[in-house]
Amino acid sequence: MESRGENNDMRSKGRPAIARRSCDQCRSRKIGCDRGSPCSHCVAAKLECTFSAVVSHAAAPKQRVLISAQYEQKIDGIARDIDGIKALLQGISASSDNDHSKVDSLQRLSTTGLASPFNEQKSVSICDESQWDHSGHIIDFVKAVVNDRDSRYVEPEAGEVLLSLRNLVKALEDPTPIRNSYLPKAADSTMPPLEAVLAVLRWARDLGENVKTPWLPEILPRQHFTEICQKVYFSVDDYSEIDFILANGYLSYTFFEHAAISGREDYFEHCRLCRMNIESALSRLPLLLPATMNVIAALTLGVFQAIEGSETTKAWTYISTAANLCQTLGYHCPQFEKTSDETKRAAQERLFWTVYKLDKGLSFRLGRSSNIRDDEITLPIDLSDEPTMIARTQGRIYDQLYSPTGLFRPDDERGHIAQALATELRDLINESHDDVFTVAGQPRGTPSDQTRTIWLQSNLICQHSLLAQVLRAVPSSVSGGSLTSIPNDCIKVARDCLDMHEQCMRTIRDCKNDPFMMRRYINWAILHTPFVPFNILFTRAVQLLDITELGRLDRFAASLQPDPSSTESPTHPYRLYRLLCQAARLYFNWNAASSAADQALIQNLSQSSGVFDFAQYGMDTGATTGEGLIAGGNELSEWYYENQQIMNLLNDNVLY
Repeated sequence: MESRGENNDMRSKGRPAIARRSCDQCRSRKIGCDRGSPCSHCVAAKLECTFSAVVSHAAAPKQRVLISAQYEQKIDGIARDIDGIKALLQGISASSDNDHSKVDSLQRLSTTGLASPFNEQKSVSICDESQWDHSGHIIDFVKAVVNDRDSRYVEPEAGEVLLSLRNLVKALEDPTPIRNSYLPKAADSTMPPLEAVLAVLRWARDLGENVKTPWLPEILPRQHFTEICQKVYFSVDDYSEIDFILANGYLSYTFFEHAAISGREDYFEHCRLCRMNIESALSRLPLLLPATMNVIAALTLGVFQAIEGSETTKAWTYISTAANLCQTLGYHCPQFEKTSDETKRAAQERLFWTVYKLDKGLSFRLGRSSNIRDDEITLPIDLSDEPTMIARTQGRIYDQLYSPTGLFRPDDERGHIAQALATELRDLINESHDDVFTVAGQPRGTPSDQTRTIWLQSNLICQHSLLAQVLRAVPSSVSGGSLTSIPNDCIKVARDCLDMHEQCMRTIRDCKNDPFMMRRYINWAILHTPFVPFNILFTRAVQLLDITELGRLDRFAASLQPDPSSTESPTHPYRLYRLLCQAARLYFNWNAASSAADQALIQNLSQSSGVFDFAQYGMDTGATTGEGLIAGGNELSEWYYENQQIMNLLNDNVLY
């Protein structure tokens, strides 16, 4: 059989030899490699970075490796069948140019279709640099759409989309993307007026526990926050940078809560001023901080602000330091401090569990090991606290399924673990549904009731997104048949998650008194979790040319569109999700005509000649052998790391 390596060898004789190729791992994942030793991608993924030797020009061309005699016979049979089809169509192809195009289309279908079980529904264009093999990788699909632009007529609207897609590919391939500086602009220490501060502190005291920010007392008691505010405003002695952060953090959320209920624009402005003060003060903190409760609380407030500002890497820096200080003080142990003050001990325990929940969430979001290991915690855990149990489950999902060790577990073991975690998540989801029904039976119409409804709905969305990611790890051999490599129950959960998102967005649009509600929902429910249902359904839609699925994804992207008057970040998720939907629709449009022509030609040939049986080679509609997909943990790891790349574009202001 003729070797394919001969032409490549002739083309490369005029080029100087390179010192080193991309590493094996980057080549298999189809991402750009900086050719370091080790490269940055392997360091981030904690993989062994290996390089294959560069083949010299004098080396003999590589020959095809025959996997088995059965496959050899199949390939020879296909070659004979194709020769027969060529002979059969010689007269037809000579009659008109249109027939020539049909023969080329059939040849392309028969030669490229064997690599994928989904080519019975579409014709894949051949790209010089990036060939999408229907393996379910969104990044490869985007590259294929971009590189195919020269072979087709491109409308002006499509040209704009392709330009944005090219910038997106550059951002994905660059291992060191351009990011906005973490350091904020210099700001003075201007504080909100004293009269407004006194009014809002008294309002918060009278409100008691009926607040929209119930997590604030888990960081520090409200009375403690009030005392720190008094210290900053009536300072006889100089107050510390930590006191300044705590005072502004508490005031920012208190002003925001009051403004959301009263609608006072000046209180929204006071909230923005306090948040600017927090960011400026956090940037001035030294590398080494004293191990105190107030320092941990200040860093925890910084984590909340960083997450709400789509700055996940910065949030990880703060939570890592806070978790380290918690363990330094022994907050994770029952007798961490010799004190008889039960109130103080309870406050320290609440602070620790707040740090624990944030640490597990960010660890899962960034794909990094948690700073606090469950095996080292001897403090009793409250099994009735749903957020803590969700955080604990997030840690187990990463450690057992998506850590480097978990990704390469045997299929049976990984499937058993995923099913067990899915059962736990479904129990938590059922409890959350009960809470939603309870709130639905209460009188409605008040702003606080809307906030409670949105919080419960977003909580359900996060839980379903986690469940979808767990079910995505179930091997196809365990989950049963599916048209793609994605289990059917995973697809159902992903669809349910998008449906609940639409309901939640309608509630958010009705919440007129809270202009930041949509931004907070996106940062916590879409970016922080992270939101994987879109990626799961996008893969299925493109693989199967499912226009209904694409319509569902279009509605999701459109729901995230910010108001025209708002000043959102250039990395707002609406832009990325809309761009991916536009790429899919371009692909659908480009392949519609050629796919119809191919199907008609195949049907005519099957009626006139029975020698070419497409179903024999796994190309029957509705059936798939899965041979075109990477099996086991390798396929899952590529999907996981690709999802990490895409989600990273939505954080830290990566420019694309």
